[in-house]
Amino acid sequence: MRKTIFTACLLIATATQAQILYVNNTDGTFQSIDTKLNDEVTFDAEQQLIRFTMNDGTSSQFATSGIKNISPVSDNSRELIYDLNPKITFDASDADSYNEVVETIITDELDDESGDFVENYKPERTITITFSETGVKTGSLPSDITATIEGSHIVINSERSKVAYRVTGKCSNGSLKIYSTKKFQIMAQNLSLTNPTGPAINIQSGKTVYFTLLDGTTSTLCDGETYKAPVIAEEDQKGTLFSEGQLIFNGGGTLNVTSLGGHGICSDDYIRVRSGNISILKAAKDGFRTKEKFIVGRTASASPTITINASGNGIDCNEGTLIIEAGKLDIKSGGEAIKVEYEEIVPNPAVIPDAYIKGGYIKIATTDEKSSAIKVTGNYTQSGGIIQATVGGNGSKIINCDGNAAFSGGKVTGFATGTVAADTTSAGGIKCNGNLDITGGTIALECNGKGSKGINCDGNFTVTDGDLTFIAAGDNYTDIADDKKSRAITANSITVNGGRIVANAHDNAMTAIGGITLNGGIINAYSNTSDALNLEAVQTGGWLLTKDAE
Repeated sequence: MRKTIFTACLLIATATQAQILYVNNTDGTFQSIDTKLNDEVTFDAEQQLIRFTMNDGTSSQFATSGIKNISPVSDNSRELIYDLNPKITFDASDADSYNEVVETIITDELDDESGDFVENYKPERTITITFSETGVKTGSLPSDITATIEGSHIVINSERSKVAYRVTGKCSNGSLKIYSTKKFQIMAQNLSLTNPTGPAINIQSGKTVYFTLLDGTTSTLCDGETYKAPVIAEEDQKGTLFSEGQLIFNGGGTLNVTSLGGHGICSDDYIRVRSGNISILKAAKDGFRTKEKFIVGRTASASPTITINASGNGIDCNEGTLIIEAGKLDIKSGGEAIKVEYEEIVPNPAVIPDAYIKGGYIKIATTDEKSSAIKVTGNYTQSGGIIQATVGGNGSKIINCDGNAAFSGGKVTGFATGTVAADTTSAGGIKCNGNLDITGGTIALECNGKGSKGINCDGNFTVTDGDLTFIAAGDNYTDIADDKKSRAITANSITVNGGRIVANAHDNAMTAIGGITLNGGIINAYSNTSDALNLEAVQTGGWLLTKDAE
């Protein structure tokens, strides 16, 4: 019956001298077929699929159950446009078109997060600390706060609650150390402080510190290349700005940090950036390092700007969760740009090393071998935000996830230019050891090195919606016994229920041990040297356009 209908359509086309036939689909789409360029039209044995093979080797395949009619005219609204040779570029408008999630200020003191909001903190006493090249001085101190001063180095001991320290002045050989049994606030006001033998600011308190960058001011911190041993041996001093407790950044001012000997900004608890302009101009180790979570959010009136230039990792979240909801981040790193890690012999189940990208604009460039744009020990979830990434190291990935990965929104554009690393690790776009689930968003990844993969998923890869482009343009890597094939998508199984996938590769465009199932959506697949699909696809709907190597 279907053959009869199609034969009638061909007769109509001939009778009306039509050159173009239109495959009109029940989902409101159509594809135009140039009959002068069409080599043959075939059905599968069950007459469930119809394939148009063009004389350039391109094949368009539809499930007949999804076709409304084949006609000399189109009566549907959207034409299916194929792209077997995609071009990926960074979109300059991304820097202004990203979404942001505005924080909800939590006022309930029973909520653990209420302590993160300086709006809930009302200092009753403000003490000014002023640095100069000849010394450091403080305003009058209450009885529960003491200060020890040696030259321009000051140590504060406090048992007082609801206190703020306004820190200002300029000194090339000074430091501020604070011991406190209560949470407190530091207000940086045009402070320029360098400590040639250790941290510029060392907070030896496990309590919350509100680090406020006062509006209209610029503060600068710098450490030394070599740290002097602490007076108390067990004390940590890990970076230019170090805190044992939580660091909460707010305010509309600017903070410039240079680290010559340690991390830029480090907390042995967690870090939350709510507003302000923070630039880590140089970090000998990591830019930001936390022992627990790292959060970038925004207030109702402002979002932060973060710039990082680090020899090590850009942001290293050592034993916790990373959440980015807002702000502009520009990260240049030797190591991982963003690393969320947790590797213990006996893991603590309370530690969740996951990453969530919900908003903001993140620009990334990494250089070292096996240094990815985002490396996550746990799961990776992206529901918003825009990422632009370039990773240059051999074996590096754009997103490297040990657990599951899920995309429901946002945008990722990335280039991986490295080849196979010394340990035979391939470079690539997305590496997922678990399952990869895409229900929305825009992803465009290009991998130019030998043996690279656009997507390499050990689990099941499922697409329900989204606009996806994956290019693996490099040659196969044959310098080792186990050849590395340059493929756009590899997974245990591939299921496409909707959305659009463009896969272009030197070797197979798509390969899956468990097979490829197309229930809906669009797949455009092209191989430069092999079959576009290395397994026959099971197709119940959608549109499959392929071109094998000639």
